[in-house]
This record gives sequence, C-alpha cells and structure tokens, in this order.
Amino acid sequence: MKTGSLKDPALLGWLIPLLVSGIVFASTMCRTVYIGDSGEFSLVFKTLGIAHPPGYPLFTLLGNLFVLLTGFLKPALSANLLSMLLSLTVLPILFFLFKGRQNPTPASLIALLWSFTPSFWAESVGVEVYNLNVAFIAVITLLAFSDRSSKWLLIAYLLGLSLAHHLTAIILLPAIIYMFFKQDYKINVRVLPVSAILFVLGLSVYLYLPARASVSPLADWGHPSSLSLLINHITASQYQQAATFSLANLWASLVLFLSLMIENWWWLGIAATIFGAVVSYKYYFDRFIFALILISANIILAAFYRIPDIDPYYLPALFACLIYVGNGLIWLWGKLGGKQERAYFTVVLGGLVFLLLILNYGKVDRSDYRLAEDYGKLILDTAGSGTVFTKNDNSSFAALYLRYAEGYQPDVEVFDKAVRMKALVDRARSLTGRSLLDYQSARIAYLQKAPGQKYLTKSLFPYDLKWKNVGEDLTSRGILYAYNQPYTRATVPGLRHNIDAADFKSRQVLINLNLSRGDEYLSRDMPDTSRAEGAFGKALNYMEGEPRGSLHNQLGISFRHLGQGDLALTAYKRGLIAPRLSESERGEINFNISNIHKDRGNSLAAAGDYQGALTAFLKALEYDPVNARLFYNVGVIYTNFLNDPNRGIPYLKSYLKQNPSDDNVKNLIRSFSTDR
Repeated sequence: MKTGSLKDPALLGWLIPLLVSGIVFASTMCRTVYIGDSGEFSLVFKTLGIAHPPGYPLFTLLGNLFVLLTGFLKPALSANLLSMLLSLTVLPILFFLFKGRQNPTPASLIALLWSFTPSFWAESVGVEVYNLNVAFIAVITLLAFSDRSSKWLLIAYLLGLSLAHHLTAIILLPAIIYMFFKQDYKINVRVLPVSAILFVLGLSVYLYLPARASVSPLADWGHPSSLSLLINHITASQYQQAATFSLANLWASLVLFLSLMIENWWWLGIAATIFGAVVSYKYYFDRFIFALILISANIILAAFYRIPDIDPYYLPALFACLIYVGNGLIWLWGKLGGKQERAYFTVVLGGLVFLLLILNYGKVDRSDYRLAEDYGKLILDTAGSGTVFTKNDNSSFAALYLRYAEGYQPDVEVFDKAVRMKALVDRARSLTGRSLLDYQSARIAYLQKAPGQKYLTKSLFPYDLKWKNVGEDLTSRGILYAYNQPYTRATVPGLRHNIDAADFKSRQVLINLNLSRGDEYLSRDMPDTSRAEGAFGKALNYMEGEPRGSLHNQLGISFRHLGQGDLALTAYKRGLIAPRLSESERGEINFNISNIHKDRGNSLAAAGDYQGALTAFLKALEYDPVNARLFYNVGVIYTNFLNDPNRGIPYLKSYLKQNPSDDNVKNLIRSFSTDR
C-alpha cells in the first residue's frame, strides 16, 4: 500500500473527522457579527488594528490576511470562517497524537469526540481566540512525544508564537521542561541557544503592536506606541485588578472545572478520564505526567481570574483530560483482538460521538444568530447622525464593527473607552487645544465642544454609576441617552430577528435592552409604570437558571438604581442560591440586600413611619450584622422616636465600639442613664 493513496488508513482516518466536523461546524457557524469580542476582532482584522490586551498580534495578522483573501465576504463572516478553520486544524493533530496510522478507527473517533465537545465546538461558531490556542497546545503536545531530533527547535519557536497569541499558553512551559529533561537532556542542552533565539523570534510578533500603533489605526486599543505602554498591553495590566489568588479561589476553580467536564462529557467523561489516567500512569507514564501538569497549571492559572466568561479558559485542561481518555481508549482497542469485538467497540464509541452531536447541536447552533447585529444596528439607527459613546463590550463592539467595517449609518461617529480611545483623545485635543489623556476628561470636552447631536448608550446591566457623570442633563432616547437635549419621546423597538438567549453574553444584551425599555417608559411625562414593570419582569426572567451568582448580583444592583427594590431583592436572593457562588460574592450580595432594606428604612423614616423604618433597619442588620450606621439608626429610633431606650441603648453601644469618638452618641446614652 502506498503512503498517501486514497486507500491509506492514515489519510482516510484524519480526513473523516475533518470532513464530518467541517460540515457540522459550517452548518452551525454564525453568518454575521457574533456576540462578545467578535465585533472587535472582525473590525481589527478589517482595519489591521490593535485588539484588547495582550493584543493578539498573530491572530490579527492571520485574520487580516484571511479577510483580504475572502474580500467577497463581509468581514464578520470571514472572521467566523477563519475561527472555524482553526478549530478544524486540531483534528488531524489529534489523529496522529493517538497513533492514527496504527489505529485509524479509534483515533478518528477520539478526534470527533473532541470536535463535538460543546466547550470546543462553541468556540468554532464565531471568531474567538481560544481555538487557535488549543491548536498550538495540540501541535506542541504532538511534537513533544515525537522522535524527531530537531523537535525542540520547532517547539521553542511554536511556544514563542503561541505566547504571541494568548498568554495562557504559558501553562505549556512546565510540561515542556519535564519532557526536555525526561529525555536525553545532555544532547538536548546543545540546542538551547538556538532554541532561545527561535523562541524570541516567535515572540517578536509582538513588535507588530508598536509598529501599527505608530500610525494610529482606527482600532487602537491602548495605543501601545512606547515601551511602557507596550509592556502594559502585553501583560494586560488593565485587567490585573480582576486577578487575585486564594485557596478559596483555587478550590472554586477546581469545582468549576469538574462541573464543566460533567456539562461536556457527563459523568461518563469523569469515569473515562479516571480510567484513562490509570492506564496512562501504567503504560504511558510521560503522557500521564504531561497531561497532569497541563491540568494543574490551567486550574491554578484560572484561579486568578473570577470573571463570568471564564469557561473557555479551561479548554487546555479539558484537552489534557482528552489525552487520558484517548490513551484509555487506545489501550482498550489493543486489548480487543477480534474483529467482532472491535466492531462492537466502534459502534459504542461512535454512538457516544453521535449522541454528543445530537444532544448539543441545538445548543451550539448559531447559524440564525442575529442578536449582536440587531443590537448594534438599533444603537446606530436610534442616533441616526451625530456621535454615540458606547459602554461595555456587547454594545461597543457590534456598533463599532457595523459602522467602520461595513459602513452602516455613516453619519454616526462612535467612540468607546478602549478601541477608539486614541481617536477620542486626538479629537478632544483638536477641539480644546489641550492634551486630555484620560477618557473622562476627553469625553466631557468632546461633549461640550463638538458640534451635532451627542448620545450615550444606556449601560444598565451591568450598572455603571460613573457612566452618566458628564456634567449636563441626559434625557432618555430609547436605547440611548441624549446629551443636553430636550426630552423627545422614543421607543425601544423589538429586535428584527428571533431572540437567542442561549449564552450569558446574549442574556446581557437582552437584559440591558429590556431595562432600557423600562427606563424609557418611566422617563415619559406621564410614566407608564405598567409597561415598565413588564419590561423589567422580562429582564428578570432572562436570568432564570443562570448558575453564576455574580450575574444575579449585578442585576440586583441595576434594579436598585432603577428604583425597583422588590425586583432587586428577587435577583439577589437568586444569587444566594446559585451553584457558582464564592464566599466573597455571597458577602457582597448580603451587603446589597442589606442596602435595599436600609434604603426602605431611610424612606420610611423620612415619611415619619418610624415603626416601619425600624423593621426595615432590623431586616438590614440580618444581612449586614456589623454595620455601624444600622446600629445607630436602630438605636436612635428606639430612643428618640419610640421611647424605648432599654432596647435602643445596646444598639448605640454597638455603634460606639466602631466609632468611639462620637461624643453626640455618648451624650445621648448618658442622658437616658441620668433620666433613670
């Protein structure tokens, strides 16, 4: 049999998962701009810009080339197609990782098993960075176990390239070091100098960032034109406030990973991983250690980040578990000597792959997804002309992409806090003659000096207190706030296509849309409270079943600032029973519930209903039992308004423990002691 012929099992083996997955991925791929970072990457690809930290220069260059080669397609569709193709590259690598030439049937099925793993499949329907990250991990893993003498040179270069794509590739380093010293390191050390050069050569792709920043591209996140700005961008310094490590976070990271395994592969996947790990330990020890290092490093790294959309960060660990599963399946295949036994094995494993496909197809399918596009168009259409300041990724990226990559609503200028920050600063300088380097100063200067109508998107979920702080009155204009304009009645129309709230970013859009609609109803000369309550109720319903307590907390904060205390309490209480809830998040929700009752207490006290105020303040203390202001309020109501100093003085004394220098409270206590 000639190698490379159509009858070659190796050729057919890797082609089968490639073709099957290609057809499935293409049928589920989003046809337009997708939610989240999709709009940003599509715009960056089109304009050869600079993406959010760490900048993703390799991804940007690949994306720009692909958009140029597929110029007959809209940039967002090209970007999604590139993401799909990058996912497909992983499958042949998996085939050869599991000795596909000797075992084409199980190797092909293992590749398909990974292909239809929901967490990986979901990254193939819209442009995202994680599939290329998995591709690098897969090919470096394959090389690490190859017998090629020159592999360390290639591994060094690819590791540098992978870090020029996504910094989480750093988890490969300890696994590579293990393999380097496990093999004949006396020979290997001779390649270290050249390997170091090749590693730096791979990293040198980051030089794209200052080179491109020097010409101020349309999409210019962070404008990394100097060494300090470049380092800040590469190290993602602006996100480091979200990076905290603790043992509690480590435990939460492990629990989250296990729950993701169950979501992807059910409990059968846990059992298969354990079985495969035992087989690997006994028969493929180096693979056992390599995968264990990947899993451990990934879980530790993810423990630093407590962000809502962290699930894709665990793809490397999930891939490492697939190594265990695959090793176990290959070992079983070798133990089955007869054709009939192997036929049964093929049917069972093939059935599981088919089950993954059928059960997850509807969940992953985004072929009819139009939510991000509709939302972006709604923002631009509501403005019609003038300038719109956008807030948050979901509203910013789709609107920016549609305006500057597709030319939609060309009379609208769009600025956000990141992608077009440099353009805003330059414009503010031209209007004022002064250098205003921070976003807030530049935004206010532009709003005050620039001609034409100006708007801000409503950022109600998550709620940002500082967003509306622009020094002038803002009036509701549907999905927007109008700057320094008289109120004009507007509507927040329904979206053009079917609503898809399958993922939390989509739910964020729909929640913000309905909160904005409710806010518009309440802003009218004659507030329509009934329709506002209906819109707010829809927003609450979109969070039904959401597992992340932090998101319920965010919605409660939004409701509180919109004056919807009862809905806020409902959202908070859902958060307290959510399966993904850290102790710090629990404490924050309890504090927020306390604030709702404290607000009610303040309102009732101002209205002279001191018994009602007391009840509210005592309820607030149940959720925040060390709040000094609550001790003070309860104590004063008992002593001054309800004539019950015996109950009030203990609360005042609790207040004094935290504020011992408050002479007024001391005198109040002393006055009642004297009276007695």
